[in-house]
Amino acid sequence: MCKLYKYILLLIIILMPMLEVNAQDNNIPVRVGISNTSFNTYLFDTVEFNDAQNIEIMDSATGYVAPKSSDTEIYKITSENNLFRIYKDDVLVARNLTGPVLVRPVQGASYVSINNLKRKGQQAFYRGYIELTRSKKNTGKFAIVNVLSLKNYLRGVVPNEMPVKFGLEALKAQTVAARNYAVTPRVKAYDEFDLCDSVACQVYYGANTEKELSDKAIDETNGIIALDKENNLILALYSSTAGGYTESYEYAFSDPKTRVFPSNDIPYLTAVPDNKDFKPLDKEEDAREFYTSAPEAFDDASPYYRWSKEWTFDELEKVLAKTLVAQSKTGFISPALISENDFGKLLEINVLKRGKSGKIIQLEIKTDKTTYIVNKELVIRRCFQKNGISLPSANFVIDISDDKVIKFSGGGFGHGVGLSQWGAGKMASLGYTFDEILQHYYQGIKLSTIPMKVHKGKIFSDCIYYTKKETADLYIKNDTNADLLKITVNNKEIEFDLNSHKKYIDISRYLKNGENKITYELCGEKSSINDFVQVYIVVKEAEDE
Repeated sequence: MCKLYKYILLLIIILMPMLEVNAQDNNIPVRVGISNTSFNTYLFDTVEFNDAQNIEIMDSATGYVAPKSSDTEIYKITSENNLFRIYKDDVLVARNLTGPVLVRPVQGASYVSINNLKRKGQQAFYRGYIELTRSKKNTGKFAIVNVLSLKNYLRGVVPNEMPVKFGLEALKAQTVAARNYAVTPRVKAYDEFDLCDSVACQVYYGANTEKELSDKAIDETNGIIALDKENNLILALYSSTAGGYTESYEYAFSDPKTRVFPSNDIPYLTAVPDNKDFKPLDKEEDAREFYTSAPEAFDDASPYYRWSKEWTFDELEKVLAKTLVAQSKTGFISPALISENDFGKLLEINVLKRGKSGKIIQLEIKTDKTTYIVNKELVIRRCFQKNGISLPSANFVIDISDDKVIKFSGGGFGHGVGLSQWGAGKMASLGYTFDEILQHYYQGIKLSTIPMKVHKGKIFSDCIYYTKKETADLYIKNDTNADLLKITVNNKEIEFDLNSHKKYIDISRYLKNGENKITYELCGEKSSINDFVQVYIVVKEAEDE
């Protein structure tokens, strides 16, 4: 959350002093690392930009602007001796630039196109601008960073993370989850940017993949995020298919800092069954009953709701001899396997521990040489590959036939923590609204506008949307000497004495269905220029009529 405040305050201080400021998606910048077409690198030593007449290239350190001419088609930028060079149609026009080098659309243009970069088989286009910044760890390499507003980033994420056929309410739920994840990613793995553009973060394919319905979902949840009970932005994890039962965070992920597994729990990322009659699946017999059957669940339409994989002992032996070497490098296999030749003959595979959803979190692999203990769901999935592809999930049971065929019967696709995308799709088709979907998968959360700090002497504005009923609370936190807050809701002005009002104030009667415009102004004789209040709108659940 502090990072979000930093973004907002930086915009207030630098870009819009003493003017009305909007705390919605348009004013929150996002830095996305762009990978190559194969998504296997984020560092480059050369890049080309076509459509040269519609872009401007500038070295931010010196202010140098690359020359333009009517016959220019391609700019090429390279890194040599850890400095940038710019070529115009293969002619060197600038050298020894320290960067970052900025590539911006000229006035009247909307996109920047990176030459020979494909997304979904099409030429990739990006809103905002491109920043080329030198790598801090790899001399001579640079990152291609797309800097754009959160709203435009989401436009390139939501239709690529969820099929638009799942419907508006499901897309709204996906949007809120993606917005939260963009602001609070689980780990900060990159020095040059905040988010990557692949499945390692969120799939972001740029402007040429935007869809009308997903754009509508973004507009109708503009600025809405999910908070936990302590008013912190939640870590909104999601995956394709939970298999009817989501998993608790601690049983799927190691601690990002210490790498301890299982990690500490996160209360809102707890195991949730789609049906209250489903029992916990941490016992072997219960997991077997569940994953060898197909009870009705929210994500039962997914092609990965139930799946199976088979190997002969000889086949799996060869697979494990390779994968255990690779996965031993993660530190989650004990003892580590150094060489394929040391694996031996496969004897047994036994489940040692399961999570609440039946997800295997520890198993043993016995050979005639060693017994290996494998921990963590992703490591387990990557050990048991079929045709070079990892398992869809670690939610499976094991059967060995008399003719030595090993069969895994499982369910789900992905880590299974938080929102199930296929589950959200079915819930939407059954009439659930986006807030109901989110509150099923993230336990005990509330939806609100993005928290913001209102300082004296500036007017702040917010737009919120409601799709059910016009019900909301204004949350006010005052840790300073501020004494009076004036808000205007859809042209209706209200003043609140901060010394006498509670933190939560019902403003439902001032709202309307659809878009609501709200402005905040901190005033009062006792309030000083250094005083501020934290405010946001909490979207309340509709009351039964």
